[in-house]
Amino acid sequence: MGNIRDWLQLFRSHTSPLEMSITIAGSAMAVGGIFDMRVLMFLLFGWLYHNAGYGHNSAEDFIQGYDRDDPNKAHHPLQRGVIDPKTARGVTIAMVVLGLVFGAVISRFDPWAMGVLLLMTCMGFAYNFFNKSTKLKFIPIAIAHALLFPFSYLGAGGSLSLTPLKDALDGAGGIAITATLLIIVQILYQILIEGDLKDIEMSEASMLRSLGVRIENGELVSPIVPRAVSVSLKLTSCVLLFVIYYLSGGDLLGYGIIGLFSISLLFLDHALMGRKRYDHSASLRSMALMEVLSTFAMVAAVSPAAGGWGAAFIIMAFNILYFVLMNRFLWGTFIKPRV
Repeated sequence: MGNIRDWLQLFRSHTSPLEMSITIAGSAMAVGGIFDMRVLMFLLFGWLYHNAGYGHNSAEDFIQGYDRDDPNKAHHPLQRGVIDPKTARGVTIAMVVLGLVFGAVISRFDPWAMGVLLLMTCMGFAYNFFNKSTKLKFIPIAIAHALLFPFSYLGAGGSLSLTPLKDALDGAGGIAITATLLIIVQILYQILIEGDLKDIEMSEASMLRSLGVRIENGELVSPIVPRAVSVSLKLTSCVLLFVIYYLSGGDLLGYGIIGLFSISLLFLDHALMGRKRYDHSASLRSMALMEVLSTFAMVAAVSPAAGGWGAAFIIMAFNILYFVLMNRFLWGTFIKPRV
């Protein structure tokens, strides 16, 4: 059956901050700060949503035969045989159902929040069952992940009008909509670029491979089209960060901080996709930093509307501490998980 460490490895629990940061930021924006019981409830929901969804993804990928012979995953609990795959599937689906119930309760059965919750859960299932067999896998996961922001915002008491233009020009609604768009772009990059690059040598559907990205004589070869796609996605993220910060009513110092985040994201894109000697381990480190900085950049951008820079730094510090300690516990590493 495996011990708690094995199960948390299955859930890929070390990357829970990717979801927790979003649900904290969305709910904090709705209530005006992080020191509120509703924010804690949505933090817990973010953790459960991540662990259930990623755990189910791990189980389905193994059951469908895609990860069984991946040498980079030989140390995972399913590959080591310490957790039965069908048991893993049953446990993680039960966790998804629990997440639905918990999400409904903490959102006080708000009909808009409930609709968003149901949609993102369905999209998560669609990704987990079909991600290895379609090049369009980035669509359902982008929806499943990005909708965490409006769910936590609406569920914690935030509101959106039925007029998108009014929301775009009027406070929190516009920030929530733009933050959701930002997360969609970030997830498109994470799945379309990082995910395909991580598995570039595996036999599964890959948009990057179809665009000509390949390993040739030990070097990563990235033609101009996939490079343009990756840079365009990161540039779009950077623009959206500035738009969100503007809508949040940020100050001049904050624009500088957003600028530093943007430069870092573009640098990491080059580190991932530029032509170089391919090193899977080094690529994983760059991906981990990209995901952390992308998430923290979103937190920084919404900070004026979610409790200020103090709240933003607390969110970042909490998630860094969680990430480092969980990495040490699960994989014995500091930054780079053994994924």
